[in-house]
This record gives sequence, C-alpha cells and structure tokens, in this order.
Amino acid sequence: MVRSMYAAIAGLKTHQSKMDVIGNNIANCNTYGFKTSRATFQEALYTTTSHASNGTDSFGGTNAYQVGYGCKLGSIDKIFESSTPAATGNASDVMIIGNGFFLVGNKLPTGTTGVNPKQGATDGGGGTGNQMDITSLKLTRVGNFNVDEDGFLVDSQGYVVYGFSYEDGTTFPLPDDATVNQNNLVPIKVPEVENTGNNGVTAEDGEVPKVEISIENSGTVVAKMPNGETFALGIIAVANVPNTGGLEMGTGSYYDIGSNTGTVEAFVPGDGNTGRLQTGCLEMANVDVANEFAEMITTQRGFQANTRIITVTDQMLEELVNMKR
Repeated sequence: MVRSMYAAIAGLKTHQSKMDVIGNNIANCNTYGFKTSRATFQEALYTTTSHASNGTDSFGGTNAYQVGYGCKLGSIDKIFESSTPAATGNASDVMIIGNGFFLVGNKLPTGTTGVNPKQGATDGGGGTGNQMDITSLKLTRVGNFNVDEDGFLVDSQGYVVYGFSYEDGTTFPLPDDATVNQNNLVPIKVPEVENTGNNGVTAEDGEVPKVEISIENSGTVVAKMPNGETFALGIIAVANVPNTGGLEMGTGSYYDIGSNTGTVEAFVPGDGNTGRLQTGCLEMANVDVANEFAEMITTQRGFQANTRIITVTDQMLEELVNMKR
C-alpha cells in the first residue's frame, strides 16, 4: 500500500520538473533567438511479482504481474524549428532563415591563424597553418552585431563574429581580384588603413577607420567609408549541426558543441544544408504561448491528481492503524 505513495511522490517531482520547463518557455516568449523546450515522461521502475510462463499440454500460458513505482523525466528536448523575423531596421542585424548557427567566440590567441571550419579536421585540408578546432567557438541564433572600437564585428556580449575573409584583404582598398578563403575561419574585422591619401579615408595609417557596417542577405559584411565608398570585409559563416539535440545550452543565447552533435562544419550561408540570411531583423522566440498554457493546465491537473493519491493512501493507512482501538 505504501508503494502508491512513493509512486505519487515520483509523479509530483516529475510534474514539477515539467512545470519548470513550461515556466522557462513562457518567461522567454519575447527573447530573441530562444528555442522552446519540451519535457517528456517515462515509466519508472517495476517490481515483478510473477513472471510470464509458457503454456503446457493442460494449461495455457500466464502473463507477468508487475507493479510500477510512478514516472520519471524521460528527456528535455530543444525544438529548433525556425521562427518568424522581427524587423529592427538596423542594417547590422541579421537572422538565419532555416538551419544553422552563427559562430562567435574570443579573439584568436597569439600564433593561431584561424579556426578550421570542419570539426576534427586538420590543417592538411587546405587550412592556413596553426588552426583551432571549431569546438572552441560558441553557437548562437541571435545576430545583433555591431563594430567595436578596434574594428571587430562583435555581438551584444562582446564575442567576435567568425567568418570567411578575403585572402588579400588586410588593407584598404581590397584588391579587385580578392577571393574568399573558405578553409579558414577568422574574426571579421575592419582592416587598418594604409596609404590614407588614396581614398579620402579620415584616419591615420595603421588605424582602424570609422565606418558604417551593413550585412547583405548573402552574408557579406560591407563597410561604408565616410567618403561613400564601400568595401566587402568578409562573409559571415553559418555552422551546420547534424544533431541539434546534442548541443548544450550555455549562458545566455549560446550553445556549446557537445559529444553527440555529429560533425559540425561551417559554410557560406545557403551551402551545406544551412539557411539563408535575412538582414534588418532578428529571430523571434518560437514559443507557442497557447500551447504552453494548455500544457500548464494538464501539468497542474496531473500534479493535483498525484497529491490525491498521497491523501487517499494516508487515509487508508489511518484506517489500518485505527483497526486496533
């Protein structure tokens, strides 16, 4: 008889965990780039009082007798379906329409030439010297980018944005025949000025000019000079994650590449099963508030029903104790 009480306690704990997930979803219904979570239940331990048996010449077979001990949390899954755009009017805001993640992280350590765009790959695949693995970077769906005082394209938390740069794009102006190196991920940065007088740039040689940044739907980051000239600085990379459920949520809107994600690889937007970009907007949360409230009601009733099991079991124990008066 006491087993029913422990089963109900397990049900209470599990329903409370699901309510925690629902509360987090609703709390983030207006958080850019947020992906809703879903809690699932599964049956807990069973006690077998009688095993199944085969039939004989005289009698038929019998089934097993098993008593369960409630439920437990089966999984908490992230739903990574793309959400709708929220127009911001900011030319440096961008969102991914479809699959993929932006790559952000710290600046490159001294002596490192970049990050290999394929997880676990070596420099033998066309990289440029000493490269880090892509797992050293963070993934995010939030593309609110801007330029800091050193010319780096950064997100709202100060992480630099990684992408593919032009091979000869270290100074202004970029050569007409410059090509993008897709074998090496580097922080996208406004290069220092050289030969100031040639382009009317209001900055000293070796300094980063003050420019206006815009991002095209192709992922190309464009810098507009004070004299009206524009220069392409590079292309924002988008990472394809075969198993998004293997990502581990970090602080804020960032995900860490875990052990069960498959081989993560960075591409130009639109390639390698990644989505295209949409500029001037950010991705809204994919929380369905109506569905969350429906889940809240069923979770509340499930919690309430489990409390009734505890109450009734307690009443039965009370009757048992009162048999001896």
